[in-house]
Amino acid sequence: MSRMSIEERRAQIVDAAMSIAIREGVEAVTVRGVAAEAGISLGTVHYCFEDKDAMLRAMGHSVALVASDPVRMALDPTQDLYTIAHAAADGLWQGLTPRRHMRLLTFEFATAGSRNGALRPVARAHLEQTWAMTQGILDQLSEIAGITYSMDTPFLARIVAGYIDGIEIAWLVQQDDEATIRSFHALADYVLSLVVHPDGAADAAGPAEAS
Repeated sequence: MSRMSIEERRAQIVDAAMSIAIREGVEAVTVRGVAAEAGISLGTVHYCFEDKDAMLRAMGHSVALVASDPVRMALDPTQDLYTIAHAAADGLWQGLTPRRHMRLLTFEFATAGSRNGALRPVARAHLEQTWAMTQGILDQLSEIAGITYSMDTPFLARIVAGYIDGIEIAWLVQQDDEATIRSFHALADYVLSLVVHPDGAADAAGPAEAS
């Protein structure tokens, strides 16, 4: 068997930590438990991550990346702005159902950080990563379509990320697929309402019906 690179070993450790967090919650993740889950020594975990917080930060970053993948894939530069925005809404929905446990972990990070002072910096870092990911998608849409927004983009990213969290929490509790799809498309329309074209005109696209 070939020896793992440090990047591969870190990925293995993060996967093991994710498995524990999904079963028992983020606060149940320990270096010893992760080592046992991964079938490796404590020394190997410490070699790859300075401490537990570094491991948790890596987990948070992994969760944020996975959540944004379907939306990034929907940003087709050959399509018009309205189509891209609503394709991104579809991407949010398509990424939600198979990643239910990952989204639960996102909210676990937030609640664990609010309860546990030691985890608060990790939860804050994860939140900032989520905002950065959201801003990256908004910036990519802006670049593809050649537009800007009537609102400061970093602040808009916070608002959009907050809407997404609220929609997804509602789905996790209610399991109302139709309302969730409509909500994602309403969010796309909200973003479109803030679009400013190079000539200074606001976007006049009307709301779309969720399919």
